[in-house]
Amino acid sequence: MQVHIQRGTERLHLVVVNHEHIAGGSSVYEVINQYSALKTDEECKASARDRRFDVTLLINGLPMIHIELKNKQHSYMDGFWQIKKYIGEGKFAGIFSAVQMFVISNGVNTKYFSAASDTELNKKFISGWLDADNSPVTDYIDFAKSVLRIPEAHEMIAGYTVLDEEAKRLILLRPYQIHAIESIREASKTGKSGYVWHACPA
Repeated sequence: MQVHIQRGTERLHLVVVNHEHIAGGSSVYEVINQYSALKTDEECKASARDRRFDVTLLINGLPMIHIELKNKQHSYMDGFWQIKKYIGEGKFAGIFSAVQMFVISNGVNTKYFSAASDTELNKKFISGWLDADNSPVTDYIDFAKSVLRIPEAHEMIAGYTVLDEEAKRLILLRPYQIHAIESIREASKTGKSGYVWHACPA
């Protein structure tokens, strides 16, 4: 993934995500928490408020995965509505417009979905994680170990996010799709052949 920047008469091409440098090479990973998304000068005139992001994962300095946490007394869906509100307020702008994946959790229920505008963010695209044996992974620590550690988090962004050209939006693959791809990768390393067979709703 490249970002193109015009500097004077020169156009720079910066490599942000190098698919060959996942969990190594030139890739750098950071975690920030309690980032303050402050009101802009324009928002100061309106009723906008400062916001505080829970946890954000950065790849090569760009925020790519944002995690919104709630306590067990609240539904994980409260995190979804909060993200939708923050997007509508323009908090995921500037460098935070690079976020491609959102995670919501109340500790015992954890889900993920791809970034979209507030009007396109739809709860039907929220997905839970299933392990390779098709068992749900709902605890936030178990989810982090399965999906958010390196290289898995980087793979989610670099390999398991696709662009729906027709709808002009990002789609994060579902767990069964990811496990199928990983099985094919492993089989190809040993020269095994086979096929993937599953039905998708129309």
